[in-house]
Amino acid sequence: MSEKPIFNYAHYEPGRHYGARDFAVDESTVAKWRSVYPHDDDPGVMPAGMLAMIVIDAVLALNSPRPPGGVHGGQTFDIRRMPRTGETLHTDVWCLDKEIKKDRKWVRVRSETRAVGSNELLFTGVMTTLVAQ
Repeated sequence: MSEKPIFNYAHYEPGRHYGARDFAVDESTVAKWRSVYPHDDDPGVMPAGMLAMIVIDAVLALNSPRPPGGVHGGQTFDIRRMPRTGETLHTDVWCLDKEIKKDRKWVRVRSETRAVGSNELLFTGVMTTLVAQ
C-alpha cells in the first residue's frame, strides 16, 4: 500500500471537486460544543459556531495529508437554514481558486452543505487558507 502524496499548493485545481463528507449533528456533539460556548444555545438547532467546524472537518479529511504549518485565513457563509440537532449533513468541497501573493500561496475552497435525505441546501461557504510549504 503506497502513501498518499502530501496535499500541497500544486494539488489544488480551480474548479475541481474533491469529494464530500458527512457529519452527524447529534446531541453529544452539540453538548460538547455548548460546554465550551454556553451562549451559543438555540434549542433544537445546531449552534451557529459549528458551521466552520463542519466545513474545516470536511476540507481536512478530503485534502490530506497536508504539510504542517498552514494558516486558516478566513471563512464566510451564506446560510439558508441552520441545521437541526439530529440531522446528518453532507458537505461537498471544491477548489474555487488559488493565487500567489507576495510569495504566499493562497487557496479558496468552496463548500455546499445539504441535509442528508431531503438534499435541501442549508449553507454554502468559502474558506481561505494560506497553504504551508
